Amino acid sequence: MLANNNRKIISRMAKSSIKKNSGRNWILFLSILLASFMLFSIFTVGITYFKMYRVQNIRLNGGDYDAVLYGIIEEQREKCETDPGISRAGIIALSGYIESTEGDDTVEASCIWADRVYWDEIMEPAREWVKGSYPEKENEVMVTEEGLEKAGLSGLGIGDTFTVGYRDGDGELLAKEFTISGMWDGYGVKSAFYVSEAFYQASGCDISEVTCGRYHLKFDKQIMTRGEQNDLIESMNLGKQQALYFTSDMGYSLPIFFGLCGLILVTCLCAYLLIYNIMYLSVAGNVRYYGLLQTVGMTGRQIRSLIRRQMGFLGGAGVAGGILLGGAVSLVLLPSVIRSLGIRTGTAGEVEISLNPWVLILTAALSAFTIYTGSRKPAKLAAEISPMEAAGYRAGYAAGAGHRDSRNRKRKKKRSGKQEGLLWKMALDQIRKDKKRSTVIMVSLAAGMSVFLCVTTLLESQGARTIVANHMGNDLTIVNDTLKKEDAKEHKDLLTESFLDDLKSVSGVAEVYPLSYGQITVPWEPDFAEMWMEETYAKWMNIPYEEEREEYKEYPENFGAVMIGISEAEFPYLQQTVETEIDREDFLEGKTCVIYRNDLDLTSEEVVGKDVTCGEYGNGDNQRTFRIAGMTDEGYYMGPMLGLPPTVIVSDRILEGFLENHSVAKVGVKYAETYNEETENGVLRLIEENPEAGGFSWESKLESMREVESAQGNMKEVGIGISLILALIGVLNYVNTVTGNIQSRKTELAILESVGMTDRQRNRMLVTEGLFFAAGSFLLTATAGLAVTYAVYQSMNYMQVPFVVPVWPVVGMTVFITAVCAGIPVIAGAGMVRKGSVVERVRGA
Repeated sequence: MLANNNRKIISRMAKSSIKKNSGRNWILFLSILLASFMLFSIFTVGITYFKMYRVQNIRLNGGDYDAVLYGIIEEQREKCETDPGISRAGIIALSGYIESTEGDDTVEASCIWADRVYWDEIMEPAREWVKGSYPEKENEVMVTEEGLEKAGLSGLGIGDTFTVGYRDGDGELLAKEFTISGMWDGYGVKSAFYVSEAFYQASGCDISEVTCGRYHLKFDKQIMTRGEQNDLIESMNLGKQQALYFTSDMGYSLPIFFGLCGLILVTCLCAYLLIYNIMYLSVAGNVRYYGLLQTVGMTGRQIRSLIRRQMGFLGGAGVAGGILLGGAVSLVLLPSVIRSLGIRTGTAGEVEISLNPWVLILTAALSAFTIYTGSRKPAKLAAEISPMEAAGYRAGYAAGAGHRDSRNRKRKKKRSGKQEGLLWKMALDQIRKDKKRSTVIMVSLAAGMSVFLCVTTLLESQGARTIVANHMGNDLTIVNDTLKKEDAKEHKDLLTESFLDDLKSVSGVAEVYPLSYGQITVPWEPDFAEMWMEETYAKWMNIPYEEEREEYKEYPENFGAVMIGISEAEFPYLQQTVETEIDREDFLEGKTCVIYRNDLDLTSEEVVGKDVTCGEYGNGDNQRTFRIAGMTDEGYYMGPMLGLPPTVIVSDRILEGFLENHSVAKVGVKYAETYNEETENGVLRLIEENPEAGGFSWESKLESMREVESAQGNMKEVGIGISLILALIGVLNYVNTVTGNIQSRKTELAILESVGMTDRQRNRMLVTEGLFFAAGSFLLTATAGLAVTYAVYQSMNYMQVPFVVPVWPVVGMTVFITAVCAGIPVIAGAGMVRKGSVVERVRGA
């Protein structure tokens, strides 16, 4: 047989078919445009979101680094500097601390030396501005306005001098005069005073000590597996006291990457289902046309070629239109919508959307692949249609469905005679009649809702209000800083009963949780005390325990320790921080205690059940023995100072009955309405009006939230943009699908109208169908969608925020989707009726 090249004819037929079936092809074009728009927008806005996520972490960390090593020896430093996988490594050295200034005698500010790499490269992205120069002389210092204010030195500037009480690396209290050589602002530890290398060398501190040296590493890799991290730790040959910590985004880089891939995969699934469903409906509506083509000699291969040509024309135009629309929405419309809603943090600045050239290539490639895979099976179905099938085909009916529906309707009418039940059954039969199509519609809608649910849940979890978490959820923690002074004679009892009563009377204050404190000694004994001190010296001290064991045995008062007392109301929280179960009554009665672990490598099995003997500091004859019920890592219980013996946590009633000299070290405050600015101002006024106001400091959850919001920049706004796009995608997806579905059923609906179905009955039937689709989609979202959301959430939950589904976004989504599912079929059905009479619509089958 001679070959017949009919490609030009098929191309001409494809163009002609697109023009003649403009309604159906317009829906198909919109579907492709929507799929491309969806992919382009998600990639563009998603990349921007993760850029902001990266910026947030840089700001929260105070610099652009991936890991920090505590203590650094020369061999480790050389290894890191020659490692090709480490792009830069910077050092900071804690070179003592400032204890007092001319304006405040309760200052707590570190003196830090930063090398050139850390200051110029690692820290630079976290700074907003720098004035002056970094210190070079021993008496020069670089500060922030906030640091000066906290140190009681407000108003000073570059060139000014001030005198401080400074403790060096040997614990010696010295008087130092500093000159301000420069100032900066941005993110990080803004209370610190940055000093020169000459100052560090004279301080008696050494970067090889874990209490001094911090070695910040930046890797070339964006993603590092847990195995690679462990290999690096092993290769560093860390000492007993050393530790290498990875930042949150590097430590969770692989799970975050997989979580992002999961979101992209579900987005691609939405696009695939959209194109597949519309193509499936298009082929179903053209069964007679494809059958007649075969009667005039067109082969199945030629029909597939015809459909591919049609999809080529529509796909090219749709992808181009989708990318242009996505660019307009992502770069122009979306920022404007967000700003018009008033959703912009004052410190965040303008909403910036990033556009990457690779997004264009990736969108086009994925769209083309989605079009190909989505149209492949419908094209195969069209090629398999026989002329006999086409001759007897009626759109909207499965084989035997019409007869079965008629028989069932008669049965139903005879049985109940209720019109309402008949419409419900007709709607349900329509869902069941073409299970594949119904499943695709439900899965498509559920996929969009699942991605929306996942993104909104992630946004809520990464919100400033969620990230910020104080001890017990306290809104404010007030601290007596005088108790941190080395000289006990300078300690003052500031958080008195009178002050606490005034605090409780402040409008808006709901709860007050005082933390009692007293000094104790822990006499040597061969079991627990010996084990604890050996581990403490190995972990934190530069001299061996053997050199001081005898002194500890004979003079335990030289090794002071701290006892902490908590209220009965705080016991449930303490229990949450302890691995073992604590008997409440034994703890409150003073039979048991909890030990603060202090980062020692001791396990609960080694410690729990042992006895610890405590003596009143200065009165060794007054002793009490407690059985250890557990260990906690909660830093809140560390106390104003940390001794070498353990910090012992007991009930406040037991502490007050045991120690003559005790006071309240800090107090946690909860507001009736969290983050209430008016209540916080009332509490701060009470502190400022106190004659000893300079002896207080505080940690505010409200202030922390503002700092996090500032660090996040436009992250929240961009995330809201992603949610808006996904909501739009879900709606348009359903609109396209249902519109195409009703158009393919126009003959069936016209026949029902011809036998007496009113417009009201048709609308009620279509609304019922829409509600069935909504119910099925909600069921899929609440099961499979929620499971995927949880998996993605946990993979990206580096801050260990508890998984909570955001209630109001979910309620809003449910109400909106229900309204859309019920309303769109009615609108589409009414539009179909306006296009012609019943006879015309029946003939148009």
